[in-house]
Amino acid sequence: MDYTAADRFIVWAEADGHERPLLLTDLPLARLFDEVVVPYQTEEPFFIDGVPLRRKDLKRIKILRAGSDLRARLSDFNYSLTDHSNAQIRKVYGEQYTVRYEAILRENTTDVTAQIIKAYDNAIKPSIRNYLPKRDELISAATRVFVEAMKSLGGG
Repeated sequence: MDYTAADRFIVWAEADGHERPLLLTDLPLARLFDEVVVPYQTEEPFFIDGVPLRRKDLKRIKILRAGSDLRARLSDFNYSLTDHSNAQIRKVYGEQYTVRYEAILRENTTDVTAQIIKAYDNAIKPSIRNYLPKRDELISAATRVFVEAMKSLGGG
């Protein structure tokens, strides 16, 4: 499996005061760094699923790389929640939404949280004061660190 800057990522977070997980889906790597990783690591505010958060608000955060079948599996699941299936199936799937969604993610994603944080620490953190002016260069460097970390784990 090759890792590239074109990969898509999902952020799964559990936060104080929220019963259900908070999700951001279909994020390209640059947007993942901009909207979640950099503010999370610098303890600035950020949003997940429309909820304003800070690092201290989170019980858990996972960054997942979407597998090639994820979009189709989620589409099938969401289709089963619409008027296209019988009412009993929609009711059961609705009640079990979080559990079923997480199961789909577990089967069709790879947890890359540690590798993304490593990429941040090695490529972005040393130059964080210059993040905005050098954003493209730093994200490109972080992408290279991430890809190499995944290759060293046998994932690339």
